[in-house]
Amino acid sequence: MIPDYGSRLAHMVGSAGERKVYEALRHGLPSGFVVLHSVSWIARAPGDHAQDGEADFLLVHPRLGLLVIEVKGGGIAYDGDTGEWTSQDREGRVNPIKNPFDQAKNAKHQILALLRKQPDWDKLVRGPVCVGHAVWFPDLVSPDALIGPDRPREIILTLAHLPREHVEGAIRRAWDFAGARSEVRCEPGAHGVALVEKTFARSFAVLPTAAARISDEEQKRIELTQAQFHLLKWLGSRRRVGIAGGAGTGKTLLALEKAHELARNGFRTLLLVFNNALGDHLAAVVDPALPVTTGSFHSFCGRLFEQYPGDYLERAQREHPGQSGSDLWNIQFPAALCHLLGEHEVKFDAIIVDEAQDFADEFWFPLQCMMTDPEKTPLYLFYDRNQQIYRKTQNFPIGPADEFSLTENCRNTAQIHSVVRPLFTGGELNAPAIEGVPVAWHEAEGSAEQIKQIKTLVTRLITQDGIRPQDIVVLFVRHEFYPVFFKKIEAEKMANGLRFVKNTQPADKEIRVLTAGRFKGLEAPIVIVWGLREISVEDSRMELYVALSRPKNELHMVGSGGDLKTIREYLQNAAQSANLSSGRTEPQATASAAT
Repeated sequence: MIPDYGSRLAHMVGSAGERKVYEALRHGLPSGFVVLHSVSWIARAPGDHAQDGEADFLLVHPRLGLLVIEVKGGGIAYDGDTGEWTSQDREGRVNPIKNPFDQAKNAKHQILALLRKQPDWDKLVRGPVCVGHAVWFPDLVSPDALIGPDRPREIILTLAHLPREHVEGAIRRAWDFAGARSEVRCEPGAHGVALVEKTFARSFAVLPTAAARISDEEQKRIELTQAQFHLLKWLGSRRRVGIAGGAGTGKTLLALEKAHELARNGFRTLLLVFNNALGDHLAAVVDPALPVTTGSFHSFCGRLFEQYPGDYLERAQREHPGQSGSDLWNIQFPAALCHLLGEHEVKFDAIIVDEAQDFADEFWFPLQCMMTDPEKTPLYLFYDRNQQIYRKTQNFPIGPADEFSLTENCRNTAQIHSVVRPLFTGGELNAPAIEGVPVAWHEAEGSAEQIKQIKTLVTRLITQDGIRPQDIVVLFVRHEFYPVFFKKIEAEKMANGLRFVKNTQPADKEIRVLTAGRFKGLEAPIVIVWGLREISVEDSRMELYVALSRPKNELHMVGSGGDLKTIREYLQNAAQSANLSSGRTEPQATASAAT
């Protein structure tokens, strides 16, 4: 039975007459008979216009051929003078209907014509096949009143043929009348039956592309982020605020919105971050018509050094000789900025810092020196202590009473959140309402096979799922291996001019391959996490947390079986430990196998 409705029959088939016949065929025919219910098609009719067609039932048998059955329930009447047919329902209402015998006859001819157009029909069926038709009146007791020259008894089935013991005999009589036993007829065989099924009952699934799904999820995400903006309204009268939140809670969006809000009210606003890539992104999206200065802390210092030439950095280096490479950025740059501010007035009416957890203690003094009023100038800090990749300790110029928390993840999907949450410490982080697709784990041994997996995945996402290359980012967790591995993947040839790059602002056909640290603070619809070689999750927890929390819609993990197993076991154990200690039920790390 195609479709096999099972217990859903009453809901799927509205006609009581068709339900009766469906059950009769279901229980009364032995194996070998294929029954298709509600077959429909559109065919080209004479005059070059389209014509709709439908058959209530199409029966197919490898030896007997095809049989079309039209079903008419209720009472039936035929007016010989006018040639009109009518039916009468249980309430006594009379309705005009089409000639059911003509319907069945026309349907069988159109079905045969459609089958003959199939490329494989003549190969599989070498000759004329028996194609018959019949009409079943499940509410009529006798066929006698219906019999006529074009309505022989053999093709009329009634209430008497519904019991299972009478079904097969009645069906075979209709087939025999059509010539199924004729020696000139060709048997369709199993292959012919399969072709009929393929033509009229082919299963298919047209899934929404990833691009369409991502678009729908983005609309929900916008609604979630708008809810976060209410926090800024609530905090509007406070001048010193620290806002903590896990990855994806909307900190950067809120920082940008607050900068715009203050600037629209006439405040000369400074919006700073730590990561150069995030600074470049903010510079590209900030409203140029508003008095907002933005960028990373170090790029901002560099612009001031160009605007006010002097030996500030050289003096700072003499005063604070570097003990390590990081001293240039963490000590000497802020010291040089202090020298510049001692000679030139640079003032802002409001200062906002995103990624404040990465700001060294030495950064805060020169920032406070740029406030128009050290006591009243608004200062907003956004931070996530789980992302302290560059600095491990700091003292914010914000008191505990002025710290507030964001707890709703509005970047990731629930599926991605379930693998990020076990890596998060220090507060509440709730799952988003967007379910999303499961995290995909792609096992491949060795860098060559892993690169092959990444190429295959990227090609599918772009060519089949409609994803833009710039919406895909490959993030490397173990940064010490990044230079060697990037050279390998950069050398790979890709179709259609696609290529892997390490630019933070990619062109149309470029796929970014970056370290997790360099992409911190940013996000992308699809992230492929790589560079997990011999990973220790404890040692790389922050880098892994950053990488896994970057995707908005899809997260793909690529690595050896051993490395992926290490990560999955850690996530599962961490989630279980968190549940036991808090007494709550948290979603476990969700994964789907992928090749």
